[in-house]
Amino acid sequence: MGFFRWPRYKRRASPAKPTEPTEPTEPTFKIPNPFEALKPPSDAHDALDNSQLPIPGAFPFTPPESPTLVVSEGVAIEDEDVPPKGWEFMDIDARATPALVTDLGIHLHPRLPPYTPPLPSAKRIPSPRPTEAPRPVEYDLMDIDDPWDQQARQDARIPHGPVSAVQLFYAHRRPVPANRFPSWYEAEFERRERERLARERDLQRPIRVIPPGQPVRLISPEWLAKLQRAMQSAQGHAVAKSLAGDDLYQRDIVTCIRPEAWLNDEIINAYLGLLVHYLRDSHGNLGPGDRPLFHAFNTFFYSNLRDKGYQAVQRWAKRAKIGGEGLLNVDTVFIPVHEKAHWTLMVIRPAERTIEYFDSLGSAGLHQVKNAKQWLRGELGSKYKDKEWSLLPSVSSQQDNGSDCGVFLLTNAKAITVGVEPTAIGPCHIRLLRRKIVAELINGGLHGEFKPQDEATGEVLL
Repeated sequence: MGFFRWPRYKRRASPAKPTEPTEPTEPTFKIPNPFEALKPPSDAHDALDNSQLPIPGAFPFTPPESPTLVVSEGVAIEDEDVPPKGWEFMDIDARATPALVTDLGIHLHPRLPPYTPPLPSAKRIPSPRPTEAPRPVEYDLMDIDDPWDQQARQDARIPHGPVSAVQLFYAHRRPVPANRFPSWYEAEFERRERERLARERDLQRPIRVIPPGQPVRLISPEWLAKLQRAMQSAQGHAVAKSLAGDDLYQRDIVTCIRPEAWLNDEIINAYLGLLVHYLRDSHGNLGPGDRPLFHAFNTFFYSNLRDKGYQAVQRWAKRAKIGGEGLLNVDTVFIPVHEKAHWTLMVIRPAERTIEYFDSLGSAGLHQVKNAKQWLRGELGSKYKDKEWSLLPSVSSQQDNGSDCGVFLLTNAKAITVGVEPTAIGPCHIRLLRRKIVAELINGGLHGEFKPQDEATGEVLL
């Protein structure tokens, strides 16, 4: 249906009946109506003459004047534009309206064919998908700076011609035959494989937590009194005993409990043995026939390895029942490192093929790691594959003086033992940590009041 608009209706007053004919003073102008030619002709002569008929889409011969209203007789009285009643029920056919006399003509009112629904049996044919135009040939002939392609061209100049580098898969890798060359991607594949294995080891490693509050548990007044009595004991009286059976005297604990004092070897060896015992006990590894999964070498191990080589320490691992190829089944090995009056800690995890180095002065310890690999190579023999071992980025809290390195060594080892991030502690905790180390040695282990995990809250503290 076309658009239809109601005309404006006006009420007009009835004109007065003239009594006498009067002559108009001014002529009445009338707009030429182009639709008058549509009226039927008055005679046969007019019917034969079709030159004056309007042509759809063309302008009339005599264009109309300005669009003014026709002057009607009488006075027009305008009222509200009220359409007649019942107009909303009228059926209006816009197709019966005459075509507009413009240069567009009937194109303003296109006559669409009537809609016929498709038959039920008719199947809709999907429109074909646009196909991608083929690439020009010059794209395939472009020179690309590909190092692998350059390597292939060099290998193609080999006298025996290009030979396939594909190898059959074996459970154990075999060397490349003499008449073949390895894959060009071998070095890159090996590097990515090492990174993948390192990521898998990190995902399997227990997550070290940072306590939300105070990372070090306070000492009770009762234990503070015990420490005071130990400090005032006689010189020749033993105040504690290590798990290995060695006595600790007042002169030994003074090196730890006195602020800014250097720890001696007896305190370091006794405390590392205490941590190893806690790990073996918590993992059920204290049976009489169990091979140790955790071990700590004493303070003389690294110095002999550094100064005299592997031959000087080749029996140490065997006496600890972790030597030979069985070392690959050990979980953790603590190695205290003493270099030029400075203590650091090395943690080796043979089962995971990782090495960690913690230095409270911030060094990476590459020389120390090199010496540790020398020991691993001597113990494992042909089982040692250097590409399987990785040095993990380990961070230690930094000391603010030149005397607390031994306390940081033991605290880092304890943090790793209980699963706390070593950076959780700092120089502000050193005085309390010195007292706790002595108290735990006198207590004989991490139990009772010094148990790392709180049974009530489950929180782990140093």
